Amino acid sequence: MKTYNPNEFIKSLAQHTNNRPVPQCPYCGGQQFTTTDSLASILIGKEPNGIAIGPFIPAGMIICQKCGHIEFFALGVLGLMDSGDEKNNGEQK
Repeated sequence: MKTYNPNEFIKSLAQHTNNRPVPQCPYCGGQQFTTTDSLASILIGKEPNGIAIGPFIPAGMIICQKCGHIEFFALGVLGLMDSGDEKNNGEQK
């Protein structure tokens, strides 16, 4: 992936969830969600005190517009990563 595209993220998410609507927010019951124009990088590691810039999971996110609860979705699983980028996708083997 050269540049994150939120429209491609939402399109791919819809395809992978068989166009099911986003369920209600598990915290406030809100039914309206948005996304951002930037992706998130979720750092991963085996030691809680030793996580530093290193392996990560690129993720798109949807955000409840009522309470701000965030759900993350791994971009590699959604097919939005170039094959060369997947080595940094943080997927467990």
